[in-house]
Order: sequence, then C-alpha cells, then structure tokens
Amino acid sequence: MSEMLKQLEEKLSQWEKLLAEEAKELGIWADKAEEEGQPKLATKLREAALLVGNARLKVAEAKVIKESGSLAEELALCAVCAWRETCQKRFTRDTGSPFRCPDFTRDVTLKP
Repeated sequence: MSEMLKQLEEKLSQWEKLLAEEAKELGIWADKAEEEGQPKLATKLREAALLVGNARLKVAEAKVIKESGSLAEELALCAVCAWRETCQKRFTRDTGSPFRCPDFTRDVTLKP
C-alpha cells in the first residue's frame, strides 16, 4: 500500500468520526432552538445535520471505493439513517431510487 493510501485511510476514519460528532452537536442545537421557540432556526440546523450526514455518506463511499478499488462494487449508507446513527447497514445502490433502506423515512426528527 502506498504512503498516500495509508494517509488517506487515517484521514477517512478521522473525518467520519468528526462528521458524526458535528451532526450530533447540530441536532442538540436544533433541539435547543426548538425549546427556545425558534422553529425556523431548528429546521435549518436539522437540515445542516442532514448535510453533514450526507458528507458522512460520501466518506463511507470513499472508504468502500478505496478498499474495493472499483466503482462497480460501490456501496452506500442511507444518509438519514447515518445521521440518526440508527443503522450502519450497507446496501447496493438502486438506479430507480437513491434509497433502498427499509428503515428510511423523511421524518428528520426521529433520532434514537
């Protein structure tokens, strides 16, 4: 394994951990904004948490591509489930729909 790939492997793991922490913190701040009577701010913070969840998805995809070396074998995590940290199931991408996860729901307020 080349030096670049070793460094990338370390970075991908670090980024995934940092993104998980940031998504969790955004969720906490969204809850606080909701309690303070700021529903629009809470909604925007939840949207930001979803974007961070999507970034985690891309990092997970990069790890799979790095490991397999093939885009044909690319796997993905449901960004919403990754944000909620309710599952870490991997599933193959379907061309008809971006989501094949049976636990997927658009209700962004559901968290464990």
